[in-house]
Amino acid sequence: MEKYKDANIIGQNLNHKILIEDFELESIVFSKIADAVPDMLYVTDIQQMRKIYSNTRIHQLFKMGRKEISDMGFRFFEKIVHPADQHKFFESIESLRKAKDNDVNELEYRIIDHEGKVHWLTTKRKVLKRDEYGAPLQIIGISQDVTAQMELNEERQRLMEEQTRLKSLQQRRLFKAIISAQEEERRNIAENLHNEIGQLLFAAQLKLGASEAESRALINAAIKKVRQISFELTPVLLNDMGLEVALKDMLERKLDVQQIDFNFSFNIKEKRLNSNIEVVIYRIIQELLNNTIKHAEASHINVLILQKEDELYVSQTDNGKGMDNAVISDPKKGFGLKSVVNRLHLLNGVFEVFSKPNKGTKILMNIPLNGAE
Repeated sequence: MEKYKDANIIGQNLNHKILIEDFELESIVFSKIADAVPDMLYVTDIQQMRKIYSNTRIHQLFKMGRKEISDMGFRFFEKIVHPADQHKFFESIESLRKAKDNDVNELEYRIIDHEGKVHWLTTKRKVLKRDEYGAPLQIIGISQDVTAQMELNEERQRLMEEQTRLKSLQQRRLFKAIISAQEEERRNIAENLHNEIGQLLFAAQLKLGASEAESRALINAAIKKVRQISFELTPVLLNDMGLEVALKDMLERKLDVQQIDFNFSFNIKEKRLNSNIEVVIYRIIQELLNNTIKHAEASHINVLILQKEDELYVSQTDNGKGMDNAVISDPKKGFGLKSVVNRLHLLNGVFEVFSKPNKGTKILMNIPLNGAE
């Protein structure tokens, strides 16, 4: 019996020895595997905030051994986590203190290695062990260095921004060329009207006798009309005096003749806007006024130009008969509105129309001041 008991004890000791050896073997295998991978593997005691296991990759990054890292405790994290990311790093640790066994905590943050170089990491962590009260005691985690990927993303973003900038620059140059070409064409037409047709009419007037008063009156009217058209094609006041003076003059000339009352409000910070923007706004208001005079049957018009930070708010409101729904839903169906939309498009502007039958029309436009050179 004693021999059997002794044999049983020997067997138990042998099994215990085998279990210890198996555990040590598994630990060695795990350690070898952990040191072979390029990622950072670690176990952290989150109650004491110290690393109790770290693999070779971590030691290489910070030039510290496992014991040195463990002995530093909380100071290790303060040292290596980028100052800008420490708040979210420790917030994520707090969330792990409330985590369930199957919860995986993910975080993207920066660290600083022993040479002062910044690395971007993506980290996944979960609870490894709990204390006797069920509170998380240890967490296990793996961190991948994604610095190269982040730098690639930043470079891609920089290239996209550069592409956008060049596209915007090209668009502004195209805009400037289009506006310059349009205004040059208008100047040529105005000169031809004034120098050729105007002079012919004036010469015809001189040849008329005193008895031909009716014909003289018609020619006088034609001469005035040619001058008016010539002036509208090349608004001298816009170039010399600026947008506010030119618009007020245009409103008076166009609306007083039609016996249409108007209010004009102009409030911008800059003394003069970019010349291209001034030309576009002048032409837009000119087109809208022409449409209103021809079609709206309005007795009152409000024109407002207001600057808010880097944007201009332009509006024209009338008390006329309103617009057709087809034109409102598709401004391109109306030639005048199509012209306005095209001009606004060159400035990256926004265009809205609000109108009801016999309730008038309100046209709102937002124009970025950086829409042209």
